[in-house]
Amino acid sequence: MKPYWLLLLLCVASSAVADEPIVFRCTDADDNVTVQGKPCPAGSHQVIQRMNAAPSRAEVSVSTQATPPPPAAPTAQPLSPAPMPPQVPGKAQPMERMISEAYEVPRGTAILDSANLPKPGDELPGDGPAKPPLPEIYQCQGQDGGRYLHELEPAPPTCVLLSVTALGGNTPVNAASCEVVRDTCEPLAEDQRCNAWQQRFRDARGRERFASPGTAAAAAAERERLQGVLSESNCAVPR
Repeated sequence: MKPYWLLLLLCVASSAVADEPIVFRCTDADDNVTVQGKPCPAGSHQVIQRMNAAPSRAEVSVSTQATPPPPAAPTAQPLSPAPMPPQVPGKAQPMERMISEAYEVPRGTAILDSANLPKPGDELPGDGPAKPPLPEIYQCQGQDGGRYLHELEPAPPTCVLLSVTALGGNTPVNAASCEVVRDTCEPLAEDQRCNAWQQRFRDARGRERFASPGTAAAAAAERERLQGVLSESNCAVPR
């Protein structure tokens, strides 16, 4: 008898499950909710609700929308190297320069004298036809150790006074004697002549500015002569 009762109970339970009312709650793309007794159309969100079921199995949420694939991770783009400035064929690099005593002086083998440095505003040699080189100029040293520039060689003679003593040890009246001496002079190299002639011109221009009425004409003539020497060469005339 027991198997018969067990089979009867199973049939009753199956019939109760089959007779459970099922409600389909549909939500479309515009969030409109529809409750119906048949499955939701494609593209809507479907919730299956069993009316007499226990709370744990009362609702089943089903989405009829196709699940989009996950977005692909962006690929890292290689950084392009910074563009190099275009090279101009035949264009020379700027000459390296150094600053000395607030004046800009090109590097070279010339011996620089602070009194002969180019001043701001000095004209630079032009790009015109080549001109003859400057005449020779000499660096001289006097008997007292002073140095000066001289245009001619030998340097002008200097008479150095000598003391005159008679046989008795006394100095005769109106007696005088001197020794003719010449300063030591050396010619400057050609790459040093421009600075030397420019300095000669500046000295002459200074003497002209402060000349007295009696020497103004001679000072102006000397300045003009030195300006002509510079103008006939590639050495700029200082301003």
